[in-house]
Amino acid sequence: MIEFVNIPVVLDKKRIKTWLIYSAKVYNATIDKLLYSFVTREHLLSLNQKYLNHNTDTDILTFSYGEVPKIKSEIFISVETANDNAQKYSQSIENELIRLISHGFLHSIGLLDKTPDEKKNMTQEEENMINMFHVKH
Repeated sequence: MIEFVNIPVVLDKKRIKTWLIYSAKVYNATIDKLLYSFVTREHLLSLNQKYLNHNTDTDILTFSYGEVPKIKSEIFISVETANDNAQKYSQSIENELIRLISHGFLHSIGLLDKTPDEKKNMTQEEENMINMFHVKH
């Protein structure tokens, strides 16, 4: 089951779901529950402080509860921060949100981004997913 809470109007919910299901197949994973919540910057900061003891702004938090390859995750995305990043990197808000959705999905299947090598791999896999999004399934 894939659910969205407060999904921005620039995103096509049906298309996103189709892409995520396709991506799960590509990565040999199954989706048990995947919940994307689009929240305010303040709400995301509050979650970051409460659950991760980080007192910093972020654009996304992923909480995974399942064992790979079965996806069971909650993903929170700050629309405000995504908008700021889109402007900063000369991207459309849709493209920036697609990047964040893929980032959360990749964390849900076990990819990490703490070390330089992990970050490089994460960025490469984000690009792969974004490219898959732009292909009709």
